[in-house]
Amino acid sequence: MTVRVRPKDLKLPEYMTRGGPGDLSMPGNVNTTEWWRPEHMSELGKKKAAEKGSIVEQAKSKEIYFCGIPFTQLYNEIDGRYQACCFAEADKISTIKNTSLKDWMNKSAYMNVLREEMTTPGSDLKFVKKFCKRCVTDEEKYGRSRRTNCLKIHTNNSVFWDDIEHITDRFRKTGEYKLDRRVLEIQLKIYGSECNLDCFMCLHANSTTRMKVAEGGVWNQKVWNEENAGIQIQESNELKSKYKLVGPKLKKVLEDNTPGSIEQILELAPYTRSIKIIGGEPLIMKRQYEMLQALIDSGDSKEIIIKFQTNMTKMARGKHNIFKFIPHFKLVTMVASVDGIGKTIEYMRRRTDWPELVDNIEQVKKYPNAVVDFNGLVSFLSVMRFYEVVDWCKDNPVIDQINWAMLENPKHFAVHNLPKKLKLELIIKYSKFPDIVAALEKENDSDVNIQDTFQYFLQQDRYYVGTKWESHLFDVFPELKEFYDPNYVSPDELDKRMQTELKKGIEKVYEEDLLT
Repeated sequence: MTVRVRPKDLKLPEYMTRGGPGDLSMPGNVNTTEWWRPEHMSELGKKKAAEKGSIVEQAKSKEIYFCGIPFTQLYNEIDGRYQACCFAEADKISTIKNTSLKDWMNKSAYMNVLREEMTTPGSDLKFVKKFCKRCVTDEEKYGRSRRTNCLKIHTNNSVFWDDIEHITDRFRKTGEYKLDRRVLEIQLKIYGSECNLDCFMCLHANSTTRMKVAEGGVWNQKVWNEENAGIQIQESNELKSKYKLVGPKLKKVLEDNTPGSIEQILELAPYTRSIKIIGGEPLIMKRQYEMLQALIDSGDSKEIIIKFQTNMTKMARGKHNIFKFIPHFKLVTMVASVDGIGKTIEYMRRRTDWPELVDNIEQVKKYPNAVVDFNGLVSFLSVMRFYEVVDWCKDNPVIDQINWAMLENPKHFAVHNLPKKLKLELIIKYSKFPDIVAALEKENDSDVNIQDTFQYFLQQDRYYVGTKWESHLFDVFPELKEFYDPNYVSPDELDKRMQTELKKGIEKVYEEDLLT
């Protein structure tokens, strides 16, 4: 295929490019011109940037593989493990139960080795390639990554960048990390995996609804396995469920990792710029409201930005209503998981009510200290309609910025495993966005059979028949129907049928022997 490059003279709205989409980066060639734009820098920042060997000079020239996240972000996973960010590999040793939030940020060998490699010219990036391999590979495949998105946003905020540069320069000189400015973004998934939606691409470990639906029989071993689902699963003999979620992985996901966390967050509050709550669905999690109230009671809330990675379908849980908390914080950002509109998102993120979601956006926008961002996944299904999200944003100017990431796992749901005919048609629609074009131009995986993908979607369709969330794949995405083979039987299913028939045959022979 021929790569289509976004025309350099094509201007896109600021909300479409603020986080990185629409930039001129190409696969294998990150463009750094949008980082540290002079009009967005302080006089001190400009002066330091002009110095030989400065972080700005070395990062823009790619002499160093710099990322601000290890200097600014404290991330804790749903099972209590620490890692650099949501895309990074987890630390195999440190968890919230054996290491405090403060000690992880200040003293962990994991974070300090990343900081050292990312600020050292000529580094072999041994641990960066190990712990941050998702960004390294995303930049090679698409030209943009979480690293590049954050660099563009953070380096064009003069106050935030000056603080990042201060703490990074000191680390380069002393080899020690120490918080002394309001630079920290705490990202927490420790409040559990409770979620009200059944998003087709979501790891089951991240949603209690997904777990319930899997136990109800919506499962395909070719598409999902224990590793990529984040849980363990076995066949069950119970009549009411086909599968049963089991094992230590599930226990770690469901156990409470919050004891003592409020006190630790309050200890870090003077150095905290923002706190991001991730789920599950954070707005229906009661424990995170306790943390918000503690920050209000301590007086720290007025200096802190609160962010929610949310599906925006529910804004309250019991007596807890997020609208009561918004006025007390410096800023509240709703990062809404939106990668389709109307019937499209209602199918992909099952149990979503699109009009309800839009109404919630409008309610949030009534607060002067609140904004809404869209952050979606470009996937097998969403890529067929994602341009509708872009068009909707143009007609409904309610969001601050839009961003997206490529879905990589499970690979059956990756963009490049669409039928080639559809990919060629979609390339034209996404000519403005080289990263999506690059994903569409990748060859299909030889070990992925699209019929397994269809079978999983159709299982989900059957599960919801007769409910208010009933919806059907080929009604929402009719262009897929010509590629569906209704007579397909997966190798696993065929093997099960053969084993069943063999067992019946053996039992029949045994019965006949008894009779004779």
